[in-house]
Order: sequence, then structure tokens, then C-alpha cells
Amino acid sequence: QVSLQYTEFSFHFCGGSILNDNYVITAAHCAEAIGSNNVKVIAGTINLINPKSEHNVIKIIIHEEYDSLNSWINDIALLQVETPFITSKTIGHVPLPPKGFNVKANDVAIVSGWGRLWQGGPTTVRLQRANILIADHIYCEYMYNNMSYNIYPTQVCAYDSSIEKGSCHGDSGGPLTVGGKLIGLVSWANGCANTFYPTVYTSVVNYLDWITANTA
Repeated sequence: QVSLQYTEFSFHFCGGSILNDNYVITAAHCAEAIGSNNVKVIAGTINLINPKSEHNVIKIIIHEEYDSLNSWINDIALLQVETPFITSKTIGHVPLPPKGFNVKANDVAIVSGWGRLWQGGPTTVRLQRANILIADHIYCEYMYNNMSYNIYPTQVCAYDSSIEKGSCHGDSGGPLTVGGKLIGLVSWANGCANTFYPTVYTSVVNYLDWITANTA
């Protein structure tokens, strides 16, 4: 888990994950508004007051078919860093799922980030994590279709229907993992950690070829 920050202000604005020594994976909507020369990646810490490992970004690759006007479809991006990540006790690569890997409704997933602690609330300097559940895709489609949003097969939904926990503003681009594998990237939602409306994630398994092609 890494923090994306503006170089000038050291202000956390999105999450991401380390794919390999040179690349971070995040959401396209995190990357579209920034130039590579004004963003850095903070790795190796759970407390942002104590940034262990800072890496300037030299290249941003946003999915060619990302569309923020169409339910943020293909909300995925790669950031190439100038100085490689050195694997250590606190810095590791997130494993990608194998091709054809499917999650099922009610699978336990973990979402983490430095985003707001509640809607409209403060951000946190300590990394937070929550166990949530993969949502039924048809339920997710139904709930968002009623709001005139599409949910695509390249998206996966997750939430906790009994208690308000999950992602919030500032968590975007961060990881959703199942069994230690990177299943989703925080994309968008109706509110924060809503018990009726799941959060929508970019489903990483659908982009394995794209990731390989762009990190080769």
C-alpha cells in the first residue's frame, strides 16, 4: 500500500499498490488530474508523518478507454517511479490474481487506505484497514441502475451491509485484496461505506494483459 502525494505540499490524495520495483497501480481518476512531475509515491510506512521511502513519478499510463462520464469504466492507471522500490519488511509487491480468478458474493475482502475516517470527516495519518464482503454483482447493478449508473463486468463491488465500514475520499486507487491478492482498485461509490450501496472497484483480473503490456 502506497500513498500518492503532491510533491509540493506532501498532501495525500490517493492510494495505490506496488506492482514491481518500478511501477505502482492506482485508479485512472487519481492520475488524470496530475502531471508526472508533481506527484510522488510514499512507500514503506503506515504513518504518513514518518515517510520512509519517497519516489518521484516519471511516467503516468492511464487506460486508453477510461471514461469518467460512463460510470468510471476502465478506472486503472500505472505510475512509473524514478528510483526503484527496494523490497524490505515494509515494502513488498502485491500479488496479482491468476487469469480467470473469480470472486464470489460474500468472499471476505480487505480494503485499506489513508482516506477520510467518515464522510466529510478528517483524513488520517495512520493507515486504516477494514474487512468487508464482496457484494452480489446483480444487487450492485440493481442499486446503481436506479441512480442511472452502469455497473460493468470489469467492475467488482464490495461493502458491509450491517455496519458502516469501507472506503472513503482519499482511499481511491488503493487495494481491495482477497486471499492476499489484488482484486480491486477503489473507484467510486454513493457516499462512504454505505450499508446499502456497495463501493465499486476496478476488477484487476480483467486487466492482467494490459498491465503486462504496459509494465514490460
